[in-house]
Amino acid sequence: MAVDPYAPCPCGSGKKLKFCCSDLFGEIEKVHRMLEGDQPRAALRHLEKTLAKTPGRASLLDIKATIEQSLGDHEAARATVEEYVRVDPTNPSAHAQAALLAANSAADDEATDEQSREASRRAADSLQTALELVDETIPARVLQAVGAVGQALLAAGNLVAARSHLWLYQGIAGDEDTRAMELLMRLGRVSGLPLVLRDNLYLREAPAGHAAEAAHDEAQLLASRGQWRRAAAELDRLRLEHPDLPILHYNAALVHGWLGEQQQLVEGLRTYAKLLAEAAPGDSLPDDAIEAEAIAQLLDEEHREAPVEVMQLAWSVADEERLLDRLTRDKRVVPHQLSESELVGHDGPPPRLVTLLLDRPLPETGAGIDAEATPRIAGILSYYGRQTDRAERLQLIADRDDHYDQTLALVAEIAGDALAAQADEQSVGRSAAEEGAMRQRWRFPDDTPVADRRRVVAEAQRTALLDEWTAKPKAALNNTPPADAAKSPALRLPLAAALLVLEQTASGSVDEATLDEVRAKVGMPKPERIDPRSIDPETLPLSRINRIDLRGASDDTVFTLYRRAELCGAADAAVATAREAIRRDPAEHELTKPELYARLVALEPDPADALDWLGGARADEGAEHENCSTWDLAELELRVMEGQYEEANRLVHHLRDEHLDEPGVAERLYSMLYSMGVVPAPGEAPAGPAPAAPAETAAAGGSRLWTPDAGAPDAGPAGGGQKIWTPS
Repeated sequence: MAVDPYAPCPCGSGKKLKFCCSDLFGEIEKVHRMLEGDQPRAALRHLEKTLAKTPGRASLLDIKATIEQSLGDHEAARATVEEYVRVDPTNPSAHAQAALLAANSAADDEATDEQSREASRRAADSLQTALELVDETIPARVLQAVGAVGQALLAAGNLVAARSHLWLYQGIAGDEDTRAMELLMRLGRVSGLPLVLRDNLYLREAPAGHAAEAAHDEAQLLASRGQWRRAAAELDRLRLEHPDLPILHYNAALVHGWLGEQQQLVEGLRTYAKLLAEAAPGDSLPDDAIEAEAIAQLLDEEHREAPVEVMQLAWSVADEERLLDRLTRDKRVVPHQLSESELVGHDGPPPRLVTLLLDRPLPETGAGIDAEATPRIAGILSYYGRQTDRAERLQLIADRDDHYDQTLALVAEIAGDALAAQADEQSVGRSAAEEGAMRQRWRFPDDTPVADRRRVVAEAQRTALLDEWTAKPKAALNNTPPADAAKSPALRLPLAAALLVLEQTASGSVDEATLDEVRAKVGMPKPERIDPRSIDPETLPLSRINRIDLRGASDDTVFTLYRRAELCGAADAAVATAREAIRRDPAEHELTKPELYARLVALEPDPADALDWLGGARADEGAEHENCSTWDLAELELRVMEGQYEEANRLVHHLRDEHLDEPGVAERLYSMLYSMGVVPAPGEAPAGPAPAAPAETAAAGGSRLWTPDAGAPDAGPAGGGQKIWTPS
């Protein structure tokens, strides 16, 4: 395809190629043809020859740097970009290329965490120079750099800055380019991310008539253009001139955060929160202050709770036969099937035997089981046979937590003299620093009813919060236990924020009643209800939704909050708003009742409630045209989660007999059953009955899901029950 002479010139001038670098049109077209023919190195040689004749031409340097970066030749690209910036220092595209180069370095798989953070900071700084040089139209190279820097900041773990850059990209690119929005939505669905970090953070307005209002408005205008470095400098000046105006500290902190300057963000949020708390009447703490302090606690690397290291240990084997005999006989060792994701990136042949190491023997039955009798998964044991360059070995993966020494003693007790000396010990990762029972992984007997599993987990989590969390010193509370922090006026704000972080970290797994008990134990009041008529649904922090009486809210408020919750991946907020939205008319808000029912079925934390919503979806007039196989597939997943296998079998037969020929049904059914471990991957031989389901979703005893390969269709599994068939 020929180069369009009316396309923007690659030099970034904003002019058309024909009216800018027209003398280079023929050479650029030759390079373009070489690239289309998959000859990038030939294109580079041609560019070098052309640059030798016409040195310092921005359009040629821009194309050359782009090709070098695409080939991974970062040293050559760095030299080209340095020349580009030197010969054309006021060209936004030149600095955008510098940002792209640094962003690529930040995303390099071989870069250390510190190298990634430093490169992302350089990328953000070069991008600011580019944005400050833009007059009216943003060159394509600058827009490309905005997206790349956002991804680099995300790779470096700087969430606030990454989100700001991705939103800036989306705002400039418009609806036709949704890549940044798609990444933002995926980011919102990251498991375990507290809601205060999912939500958008907005600049606050200065008080009308204040001496700083005009200068503040100018800083906001700079910020809206993405010129955050200039905006931050102006806001810093204003907050020093008017130190008692809280919003200046907040806005300055936020813009520094958008630049990737996380410590300035943390310090500014804390100053803002403290000023608000000091101005509040009596012992009351404003929500804005609590939320700002909560964000600061989550982002403060200097005072963060130490994560738990994940350790890998390996022992050489003295007696293979004796070791395998002990591993297969001991009831504290149970077989474990590695998933495909666990095998990805595995170096060398897979282990011959993989087992879960339990802290106590697995009971024969789980009916009526309590937490004391339920084994905790202490680690994963893998046995590797002899390899060309390695002898037989037993490997353990375990957390270096309060139980670590007991775990090592457990391995020694089980394996005994079948193991030789411990060969090595190394850290292979980190996991969040949560209270013991909040992060424990349980192994229930296969026949444990779902209700018993949930009861055990809930009891253990309640104990962890009431006994462990309240008594353990916290870095965010000056190493004071929460149970003592409320006695100190200076710690009431950090304690309220720590409770908010706890609430959002435990969201979906701990009920509100338990969290209220925790608040009462540490001497902090339950947050007050919020009048829906007093809020702005566009900017209300989503963490407050569970305190609003949505029945008294307008349709616009309910649907606005629902859309924001969905965009941020805020499951609890989405459920709360969808429960109310389903009672309204969604058509005026470009939604349908089937969409709302589908989200309620998917997000409702209690499967029994989700089944009720399914019944409502089938009966609702607004959902009558929805293909009923959609609801059947959703119900199948819920029935399996609840251990209702007779109902699940009925649904599979119904789908097979009535809907299997409908587009996508067979694929979705197979994918669902495969994800549950019921059927093998395509091309794999059946591996027998599926492994036990995870603790939070595993089924009760009784009839099980079976594949056709497990026997004749009219023969049930041991103990009776109908077999389940899968699509052929």
